[in-house]
Amino acid sequence: MRRRINRITGTGFILSSAAVILLAWLCPLASSAGDFVAPPPLPAIVDKVEGFRLEWLVRALAGADSIFSGSDRTRIATRSALVPDRDILRSYLIEEIRDAGYEPAIGRFVLNVAVPDITGAALSSAGDTVWVADTQGKIYRTTTDGGWPVFVRCGSTGQIIYNLERDPRGRLWAPCRIAGSAYGALYVSADGGSSWSLKASGTDMYTLGTVAFSNEQFGMAAGSNGTVIRTADGGDAWSALDPATFGYEALNGIAASGFMRYWLVTDSGYLYETSDFGATWSSRSLMFGRLSGIDFYGESAGVAVGYGKAFYTKDAGATWIPVTVATEFTAVRMGDSLRVVASGTGGEIWTSEDGGATWGRLGTECSVARDVWSVASVGDGVYWLAGRDLVRRISWDPPVEECAAVQFADTVWGENIAFRREGEKEPERRFLLTAHYDSRSPTPFECAPGADDNASGVAAVLECARILRGERLERSVEFVLFDGEELGLIGSRVYAAALDTAAVYEGVLNLDMIGWEPEAETMEAAIGIRAGATPDSILANALDAAIESFDLPLETSILLPGEPGSSDHIAFWDVGIPAILLIEGKAGNRTPYYHTCADAANTLNYAYLEVCTKASLGAISILAGIVPDAPPIFALHQNFPNPFNAGTVLSYSLEAPAVVELAVYDVAGRRVALIERSSRGQGEHVRVWDGRDEGGRRLASGVYFLRFRAGEAEAVRKIVILR
Repeated sequence: MRRRINRITGTGFILSSAAVILLAWLCPLASSAGDFVAPPPLPAIVDKVEGFRLEWLVRALAGADSIFSGSDRTRIATRSALVPDRDILRSYLIEEIRDAGYEPAIGRFVLNVAVPDITGAALSSAGDTVWVADTQGKIYRTTTDGGWPVFVRCGSTGQIIYNLERDPRGRLWAPCRIAGSAYGALYVSADGGSSWSLKASGTDMYTLGTVAFSNEQFGMAAGSNGTVIRTADGGDAWSALDPATFGYEALNGIAASGFMRYWLVTDSGYLYETSDFGATWSSRSLMFGRLSGIDFYGESAGVAVGYGKAFYTKDAGATWIPVTVATEFTAVRMGDSLRVVASGTGGEIWTSEDGGATWGRLGTECSVARDVWSVASVGDGVYWLAGRDLVRRISWDPPVEECAAVQFADTVWGENIAFRREGEKEPERRFLLTAHYDSRSPTPFECAPGADDNASGVAAVLECARILRGERLERSVEFVLFDGEELGLIGSRVYAAALDTAAVYEGVLNLDMIGWEPEAETMEAAIGIRAGATPDSILANALDAAIESFDLPLETSILLPGEPGSSDHIAFWDVGIPAILLIEGKAGNRTPYYHTCADAANTLNYAYLEVCTKASLGAISILAGIVPDAPPIFALHQNFPNPFNAGTVLSYSLEAPAVVELAVYDVAGRRVALIERSSRGQGEHVRVWDGRDEGGRRLASGVYFLRFRAGEAEAVRKIVILR
């Protein structure tokens, strides 16, 4: 017997077989005379839970083990709802669901709409791909042959980006300020902005705002407090110059005009020049006031811009000729030696057709009241201007032939993943088994492994679904993996508000944080429930009935609203559907790694997770009703020999003709060999496997799993290769 403290009434009671009888309210088993009769003995369904699968799933979801994304191996480092590489996570979950025999339905909804402050723009060498970056560290990409004007978020540095440049090797560089500090960092991406590597940082390096390369090897970056760093090996190593050389000034722009020749402009109107890659510098004062940018085309033509002034040179910087312009310039780009585009106060766009000697302002159709921080061009007559929440495209042949602007907002989409095991007798009556797959930690873009919160719940749902796929149910079970729980139950609220009106939703069992238990002998769990809600109590009693019926070593207590335990079940309470939460321990006795980077796979008690999964499977089986099995239609025999080297014999028997599949999987869940997929008749069948994968290569020594399917039923055997 299990003793549970009933916090609804304040008394204790002994749970007995009468708890199962109470379920008659939901699962009618009454005789014609109206008396309740005991249900038939439950099948030992919980014995089908496989602990190694639970650990395997948690380790994959928490980034402890690598997974396959297409043909490449990768790791899920974070499952924060706002990370850019969520498609990898979702693809993994969908693959696992399909591998269990289901076809999931994806429910898409808006998680977040952020208005970015765009600070940098860069182009591919052909000008057909455009990247922009914002002050939250996010990178967006579009293509001119079908993507524009829609930008898709492709990556993140996690720091405050102030500019974006592409080097001669095609890599993207992002000079940054480290969030929460005054120090700088320089990131590089070699895969089109999807992934970023830190190349330079340190306490001797303040905010970096500009970067330029003269060739594939030589580059220089600059920023605040006189920070200048340089590289001579293509960006692998960077060294800092003495900031006193530049008077500890803010350096606002950098340009290269030759092999080792670089130019810098400052807040106080100074122009710095080096022709020996920073070994020596010369300086001159161009104006009293701020110089905001500089650019060169080739070695001779250059333009510098600032407050009310532009300066141009046609003799490689020997002389700089000033021009008064009625604006405060913010950025400049030379498309060639003559055509120049610069941005001015409040989003004004200014152009020059003679290398900066004379300037004209474009009409209002191209000027929108948004500051511009970056101008990009590859000399094809097209210029891209980015700033605040706007990206503008100018096509200039000359004169300006086209000007288009798109307001920019970063819409982050969430996706609920749902799939269902249909009931045979009353399919319209549904019970939900749910968990959320997003996670949270202080640095979500870098580390939100969420092993306990909530890879544990997701693993349990997937394992229950796998087992119930091979069972016949009276009523339907709907499995849902929610997105956006950590952002305020967004996914579950969206789901609960749009339920199938043709179905009758009887109740929800929500699993959240069921993997941490420090005690080796005593296992405790809490059940979240509403006080006085009889339907909730019946769901809770189903859990206790499963614990007692299958003799599971789990003690339960009631968790009432107001105690820590907010999770997706609350979204169903709000629409009047019975729902309960299963969560580890008692209030105040849960994982100490909650919402931290340390919520890792190695902190979980997998024996505890297995027990909680069994309790959940038993409860949902009671509620949905298991249809007694027909005689088995097949038997999968253990391979012989096992372990083996050169080959092994695989055999199975069928009680009736069936479509069969015989395949081998590695411990990461990847299918490595498809041995048979065909229609077979009644009787014994034998196959010989030589231990090779689908490409004909000999598999390495190790543990593998032989999976056999006949119709909707399946069986698994462990096999071992020893080379």
